Parts: sequence; structure tokens; C-alpha cells
Amino acid sequence: MKKIAIVTDSSADISIKKALEENIYVVRLPINIDGVEYEEEVDIELAEVLEKMKSGKVCKTSQASAGYICALWDEILKTHDEIIYLPISSGLSGAYQTGLMCAKDYNGKVIVVDGKHACYPQQLLIKQIKLGIEKGMTSLEIKEVIEKNGELWAVLIPSDLVYLKRGGRISAAASVLGNLLKIVPLLKVEHGKIDVLAKVRTHQKAYNHGMDECLNVENLDDYTFAVLHAGAPEKALELKAILEARINRPVEFDQIYPVIASHTGPGTIAFGRIKKVIR
Repeated sequence: MKKIAIVTDSSADISIKKALEENIYVVRLPINIDGVEYEEEVDIELAEVLEKMKSGKVCKTSQASAGYICALWDEILKTHDEIIYLPISSGLSGAYQTGLMCAKDYNGKVIVVDGKHACYPQQLLIKQIKLGIEKGMTSLEIKEVIEKNGELWAVLIPSDLVYLKRGGRISAAASVLGNLLKIVPLLKVEHGKIDVLAKVRTHQKAYNHGMDECLNVENLDDYTFAVLHAGAPEKALELKAILEARINRPVEFDQIYPVIASHTGPGTIAFGRIKKVIR
């Protein structure tokens, strides 16, 4: 059996410690705060990023360079036969296209998968990839199944519109007016892209609506559900308990790292469902 390595990027919200424990390789995406570039967990911790955002700093992320990606792949292929590379959704970044471009020089040893996932759901997709490898599926078979049948649906609920303004998702005027009118937007992640799902008048209505939409599927058993947060663990745990009571089974729980939090801001809550395509 071929020895296959799994590589993702830091949009998967996976810590250095967890990546080592689970034998996952991670392309760390640079974080830029007011013109200064950092690498998460190396130069700056998540809590510090959130605090800088709260103080008014502008936080942005960018793609890793092709040179960095190829150097990592070269090192991995010294001990592995193939690589499955799962970057952030092609609808949210150019990382997938960069991966395809780099993979052309590896004679089929690197298979780039567009799972159309982001955040912690990417980790859940990696678990399915590992299961596929254990079952004897080839890298190409895993890619086909995930790209054809994989599904992430999520709703992100920001705590304040000012962070969407800084991230360029809404105008300054819309941010001010929205906060004055106490408008809370719900941003949905569907087909690997972000769009507006709804706008309500309170955060509690947003949480209720987001949860309802997340559970709006025919068969709950086809999905894994998750509640995520960016620096709001108490509220997220409260909502996790409510969601678990509704579906009568455990719900995944984790934090949103800077790659996504830089766009939605501290205090963001998310509900997500991830389809089980490899069992």
C-alpha cells in the first residue's frame, strides 16, 4: 500500500500541537496586521490577534507562496509516496489554483482536492480522507468522492459589523447604519462560497435562525454538526448544548482561527454541518 501524506493549510484551524499528534502537515498562511506579517502560533497567538482586532487593528490574510508549498511537498515526499493536498475552498481563495499549478511538476504524486471547506470542518473532512486511505481507496478516488459528494453548509454570525467593514465585505456607511439599527447579518457558507443568508434585529434571533437553517436537511444522520467561535466560548458552549438537545447526539466544538476570524471578527459564532461521504 502506498504511504500517503495529508497536507492542508491553516484555514483548517488546526494547531501545531494537534497537527503533530494527528500526523497532518500544514501550510501556514501569513497573517498581516497593520502592515506587519505574522505566522500564527509562531509569531502570534490567536488571543493576541483577536485583541488587536478589538483595538482597531486591520487584520488580513494572504496565500502562501508557491515556493513555500513546493519546499514542504519536497520534504514530505522524501518519506511518502503521495500527497493529498486539501487547501481552503476555491470559492474563498486562490490557494486551490496555486496548488494545481504547483502539482503539475510532481508527476501525479500530489493530488489537490477542492473540498470546498474551511475552518474546523476541514479537519472533519481530513478524518474522512484518512478513513478512505485505510479502506484502500486511491488518492484520485478520494478526490473524486469528495469533490462530487462533499458538502459543507455553515452560517457565521458576527458580533459587530465593524469587522465586516474592515474586511471589505460591507461599506463603512452600511456598517454604521446597521449597528445603529441593531441589524445582525447571517453569512452562509454554501458550495464553498460566502453569501448573506438573512438579516435580523437581535443576536438571539440570529442564533435561532442559524440553528434552524443548519438543521434543515432530510436526514440528520448523514451529517456531522459543529458549533464554532472566535473568542466567545461561553456563548458557543451554551448554543452547543441547545443544538445537542435538538438532535439528541454530541456536536463538535472548536474555535475559529485568524484566517477566518480576520474577516468576521472576535465574538463570531458559527453553526455548521458536514456531509459524511466516506464512512
